[in-house]
Amino acid sequence: MHGVGVADRIEQVTSGVFAVGPGSLFPALHRLAEKGWIAGEWGQLDNGRRAKFYALTPSGRAQLARERRNWQKVQTAVNQVLAEEV
Repeated sequence: MHGVGVADRIEQVTSGVFAVGPGSLFPALHRLAEKGWIAGEWGQLDNGRRAKFYALTPSGRAQLARERRNWQKVQTAVNQVLAEEV
């Protein structure tokens, strides 16, 4: 998916809760690429414009799995705190 497509998809799946602007998105994509978690390749959009398309690498998929496990721990902890009576 190309950069703007990534931002659009994030906004779509979060029902507009997260709207990522280019000033946040592109530096984040560059950091992910530097870590080897995504790879970018130049291609052409349907309208003929050039865009860089990104995909997870195998190490990126492994990192995503780690992040998901960590998020589950955080989510569980927050839910426990919120369930406590004050």
